[in-house]
Amino acid sequence: MKKAFYLFVATAMCLTWSACKKDPAKQIQALEAAYAMSNSDAAADSLVWAYQDAVKAHPEKSAENMEYLSKAANIIFKHQKNALGAIRLLNEGLKKYGEGQNLTDPIGLLAEIYYAYQFKTTPNLSRNPDDIDMMRENLEQNTMWLDSSLSRIDKDFGGAAVIDKSKAEPYLQISESYAMVMEGKDVNKQVNILMKAAGLAKAIGEPNRALRLYFNVAEKLPDHPKAPTALFMTAFIYENDVKDLEKAKSTYELFLERYPNDPDYVDDATQALKFLGMSPEEIIKQFEQKAQ
Repeated sequence: MKKAFYLFVATAMCLTWSACKKDPAKQIQALEAAYAMSNSDAAADSLVWAYQDAVKAHPEKSAENMEYLSKAANIIFKHQKNALGAIRLLNEGLKKYGEGQNLTDPIGLLAEIYYAYQFKTTPNLSRNPDDIDMMRENLEQNTMWLDSSLSRIDKDFGGAAVIDKSKAEPYLQISESYAMVMEGKDVNKQVNILMKAAGLAKAIGEPNRALRLYFNVAEKLPDHPKAPTALFMTAFIYENDVKDLEKAKSTYELFLERYPNDPDYVDDATQALKFLGMSPEEIIKQFEQKAQ
């Protein structure tokens, strides 16, 4: 059955090439369908070539070419695992065709690649500093499109009620890259991005990731108005998600030492320390004893 299926895909691709080679748009449409069906290396390669051939055939079509290069780079990065090739294609596309275009997709993809670079989840890119510098420059110059990327993903997965982690992952990656780009430029923007991403990471069951995001606010920016919230949430996650009561205790104590007059969380931190490690039944019993 599998053999017949792949034979069908190969035949379809061959026919597509001969029948549609004079019409790049039709060829691409057919190859996209073949790639969606098979997700094979051959289908991916053919589609990337078709996108690039279409760009060469009509260099005057800026919007279409930017879209094609973005789609090609997405396959090169995510399917072919070639981060450098994707970066170079996106950087080239932005230089030639980016002006005046909707850059939600290419800038969002660049942010995902920048995240992979920062966290070393892709082959080493440090040997190509010029490409990395240009990628960062493109991100810094297109923050409105980073906002657009986050907004679109947020709308797609429904905000805090997200269930599908695969939809949340691009949001988290783009957010962390965006926060890095904002360092030293717009601290309030940086903090807002980190806080929302941390809340999402907690919501999808990634407490350690949430801790890292909150740390970037609580410890790196302790004087920011949202730092108390970040530090309290750090203690809360240690207590309730990670189940590390020693860490929770020391973090609640640090919170009370650092922000003794915080109007929002002082009482909560005090109560959390008082009942730390107790079961709900034990807490109720304490309240009943006090009431007697």
